[in-house]
Amino acid sequence: MLLVYTHKITPRVIYTFKHICTRVLGIKVSFTSKVEDFVAHDGPKLSYTYKQLGNELHVSAVDLLFEQGVMDVDIQLQDWKGIPCFFASKVPNATIPYDIFGATFYMLSRYEEYLPHVKDALGRFPASESIAYKNNFLDRPVVDIWIQRFKEIVTMSFPEYTLKESQFLTQVIIDVPQAFAYRKVGFLRTVGGYANDFINFRLKRNFIRTQVLLGLRKDPFDIFSWLVNVQKQSLSQFKLFFELGDYTADSKNIKYSKRSFQSLIKMVGDYSNVGLLVSKNASQSIDVLKEEKKRIEHITNRPLKQTRITDCKIILPNSYRDLLDQEIVEDYTMGYPDIPGFRASTCTPFLFYDLDYEIQTPLMIYPFCIHINAIIDAHKQTIDSVRLERIKEAVKKVHGLFLIAFSNSDFTNVYSKKIFRTLLTTNE
Repeated sequence: MLLVYTHKITPRVIYTFKHICTRVLGIKVSFTSKVEDFVAHDGPKLSYTYKQLGNELHVSAVDLLFEQGVMDVDIQLQDWKGIPCFFASKVPNATIPYDIFGATFYMLSRYEEYLPHVKDALGRFPASESIAYKNNFLDRPVVDIWIQRFKEIVTMSFPEYTLKESQFLTQVIIDVPQAFAYRKVGFLRTVGGYANDFINFRLKRNFIRTQVLLGLRKDPFDIFSWLVNVQKQSLSQFKLFFELGDYTADSKNIKYSKRSFQSLIKMVGDYSNVGLLVSKNASQSIDVLKEEKKRIEHITNRPLKQTRITDCKIILPNSYRDLLDQEIVEDYTMGYPDIPGFRASTCTPFLFYDLDYEIQTPLMIYPFCIHINAIIDAHKQTIDSVRLERIKEAVKKVHGLFLIAFSNSDFTNVYSKKIFRTLLTTNE
């Protein structure tokens, strides 16, 4: 048990120490705000306050974890042996020269996304507005690197501790916003598709559509039998997220009530994990989300645990509150769809902290670091393999979760299939 002294025990302090010490490093922690109890403690101890009390392991605290609400925070990036860090210690020659607890909370809580910022065309928080992008560390999981540094210091200070060892893992997630490009979409949509492609001189698409409808060619989006075969040979189980929203201009999946579609979801669910791809309407209405949750639970005959939000449109804190309201326990939306990197500066799952309510919630966030479209240029027929490997190596070094996202439509190009097979057949 590690005893932590802090002059003020707050939900933010408990959340951050529990994440770093307990969930990541496997250290049980307790807290005290009484100096006499801290001094009398015989076991391992750490002080997290403004001044060091004695010879104990000390982290010089900034105000962030003792505050409530969201306010402007002065961020001054500095270097810690080659790693960017902020919230410098005021203690000369400190063993830990930065408040890594305050900095970790700032990144995991997505504090900057609550502050005023310029949204992109879809109303999302863009990578370009983030501190990580502006300071060139978006492709480094700095929170996990800080925790590694802290782990080394704890090991030296308390050699009797046996700390938890994490493992590097690869996880693939696949969105299914539209299960079929041409099949099973209905007569009116088929006629409309022919007309629209003819007017816009997309004659090749009409040719492919005709071949698919005549049974001479497989629907390009129907990769599910292939996925199941790959899954049987893979080392890790991947996750598919099906959209079950009503047909709109933004939601073009086939009708959820079709038996063939339901049979497809059940077939995939026999081999892989199935979750809900929250439609645009559901991301804006709790009632629609509730209905879509009912639909997928009826099809799979099991409680919904996992979600992704269409277009990665997370509006904090409302998006996650809606998921919590529906008792969803895992979300895989945290990341940027257009730029590789670590949105929360971590490749380790973490619990969502609601800054408005100042509470730790039970919703576990699984951050993805790459969407395949961000590294593949299908028109130029190129893969940014250098960036892919650089980010993968960064995750390996901290023994994290290398989570990469696809859509079923991405497999119309050979590059996605090649990367997909490689990821699922090796964790090295």
